[in-house]
Amino acid sequence: MRQTVLLFMISWLFVQCSKTDDNSAIDIPDSENDIRVGDFSVNYVNPEISPRDNYMIWIEIDTTSGVSGKVWQCGIDPNTGDLIPSNGKGYSPFTSNIYARPADWGIDNLGVYYVGATTSGQIKMVRPTSPTTASVTNIAAPIDNKRRVFYPSQLPNENKRYVIYILNDVINGFSSNYPQNKKFQLRLLDLDNPTNDYLIEEQPSVYPLIVPMDVIVPRWIKGSSYLTYGFKDSNGIVQAKEFNAFTPTVAAIPVTDDSSNKVDGNTMLNPYNGNQYFMSGINATNTAHVYKRTSFGSMFVKNQTVTPTSANLDTPSLNQSHEPFIYNGQLYSAFQINNSGNNFSQTAFNRPGEIWLTTLDDPDQQMWLLSAFDSTLNVSEPEVYVGNEKVWVFYSAATLDDSPSFINRKYQLRRCATAINH
Repeated sequence: MRQTVLLFMISWLFVQCSKTDDNSAIDIPDSENDIRVGDFSVNYVNPEISPRDNYMIWIEIDTTSGVSGKVWQCGIDPNTGDLIPSNGKGYSPFTSNIYARPADWGIDNLGVYYVGATTSGQIKMVRPTSPTTASVTNIAAPIDNKRRVFYPSQLPNENKRYVIYILNDVINGFSSNYPQNKKFQLRLLDLDNPTNDYLIEEQPSVYPLIVPMDVIVPRWIKGSSYLTYGFKDSNGIVQAKEFNAFTPTVAAIPVTDDSSNKVDGNTMLNPYNGNQYFMSGINATNTAHVYKRTSFGSMFVKNQTVTPTSANLDTPSLNQSHEPFIYNGQLYSAFQINNSGNNFSQTAFNRPGEIWLTTLDDPDQQMWLLSAFDSTLNVSEPEVYVGNEKVWVFYSAATLDDSPSFINRKYQLRRCATAINH
């Protein structure tokens, strides 16, 4: 998510598993297909699943502070979807916080790795060697605890490693939280030569609103040297830009230009035909648009609309957290919707919701409702795991009550079976 990065956003925007085709009626998923996993006493925050090699990373946030905690890695059994070990505490390489935790996996020609920073600001690169072991490298960049949102590159055929991050100018935290920050820099760090630390773009604070690079979080177009992130066009619309890490002194260029504010955009490169996809929530509604193009440097053009027919929500909204993947040659994306609140945090983390799956780039669009509905649970941040012959979707859930702030709640780790298994 990957998307606690978006924590306080969009107050300024427009505020079996079951299957649906063309708004037809759907069956309600049963509890056997949606189960709680791990140790029920543990707080599982921001799980991220590796693109290969069957690993998961997450952070065990201290519920008292709601900010800092241990980073953990574990394995996933490709036949059962179970955690290895069963509580997910395989190996902890360092203590971090919600801002500087590893936000995604990297991959190079040696395998998978992840990057984050300690609470003091030391950047670390970790390469798992098993569910319970890893090699840890301190990156020789200046220690600075104002860095956040670490997304490493995914270049499976290259002996190259980069990480993108956001640098706050005064104090760590998200752009809408701290008025002390006057500007935010999106930067590219060469992990092999850390003196190469390039400025991609600087955006001024718009406190109490959120900067565009936190609305469309910077993410790699996986399998390529390109990344996308948010900026505001001349009409005040949040759009996506594209940047190439292999030409770090060449300025980023816009790659979307329609009239909709993009929310939490993510990308997909189809390695079989080279087509690229950008999927994004639209204006904080229950609709997402899927954009398509055939080459880098060109504009994404709308190709598909994703609007699920909610079975349980009165005011479904904030279609987001898209996690695209390929299975048996078909493109899919898992995502969430939630009942509308007054702003992003109220909607995404303080309202019940649903986890969905949709086909991508398929004229016979299909959608599946994955999660068994519980009006007392908030659901968020789906993560897809493709096993040997099955696909599961993990997600986070927290009990809704009036006592703790959502950052101080204990988050469940849940797993849904899907209907696209063999």
